[in-house]
Amino acid sequence: MVLRKLWQFYEIFVLTLMRVRLSPTIGDKMADVTPLFDNLWNEYIIWSFLVGGFTFIWLYHHSLWYRSDEDEEWENKDGIEVGVFPKEYDNFTLEVAWTVLPFLLIVYLAIISWGPLDAVWSSAEADGGYGDECASGELSNMTWSESDGRYVAECYHVIYIEAYQWGWNFDCLEVSVPDLCEVGTAVVEGTPAASLTLKQGEVYLAVMGSADVTHAPWFVSWGVKEDVLYSQGTMDLNGDGLSDNLILTENGEYALSGSIGELGLMTVWLPAEDVENFLLLCTEYCGDNHAYMLAQINVNA
Repeated sequence: MVLRKLWQFYEIFVLTLMRVRLSPTIGDKMADVTPLFDNLWNEYIIWSFLVGGFTFIWLYHHSLWYRSDEDEEWENKDGIEVGVFPKEYDNFTLEVAWTVLPFLLIVYLAIISWGPLDAVWSSAEADGGYGDECASGELSNMTWSESDGRYVAECYHVIYIEAYQWGWNFDCLEVSVPDLCEVGTAVVEGTPAASLTLKQGEVYLAVMGSADVTHAPWFVSWGVKEDVLYSQGTMDLNGDGLSDNLILTENGEYALSGSIGELGLMTVWLPAEDVENFLLLCTEYCGDNHAYMLAQINVNA
């Protein structure tokens, strides 16, 4: 009975992984978001099968091979006696193996995960892989680097995203070219919602804040999610009708009123690689209308 339950669990585990990976609706959104995370997903799936298969084969072998029949006299190899601590079997080689091998696998997985994670949460400095902030009208010229295993660019554009109960505010800040960034509205599932239109092949640094409670913006097709916390600057304390995170510049554009760290804002990199339309959702429960907190993200050529 126990072995049957374990086998059923393993079947469910394998089928779930295959369904997520192969489903055109689930797999495309969860695994095929970018070459970065697609390759990483494949690597983790392969090692999950190898480690899981080895573990279950070992378990089944020992459970079946070393069991005794009901009428068979049990051989007390360990000399087990009531009230007496059992003998110990010391196998230094085996202990080193089951300690060192998993450790090396964990180190390897950590190393190959660094590239994708760094591409999304790297430093906003020149050595962060995306250069410096683009000048007005300048293009990122994003390309795929085989050596780095990630996207690189000559520069990046800064945009602002503010979450509130229960919606989203976008601002292109000083990205003044409409083709590079444009804020509008869209009807999503019959409900009016904010929309953000970006340009394919460009890299954006999304600076994000919350006007009230903790939210978690999830860019569905890109597989990127980040928690944003309440920031005092997202309130309009000076009464000018703007979030205090933003100031109006002389040329009529908005800009951040201070550094990202000073304002307590979160950041995430958004490499716009494909022409597509998808949703921005909140994955942190934030109140009664949490399920309806969505926006439309468009990436145009």
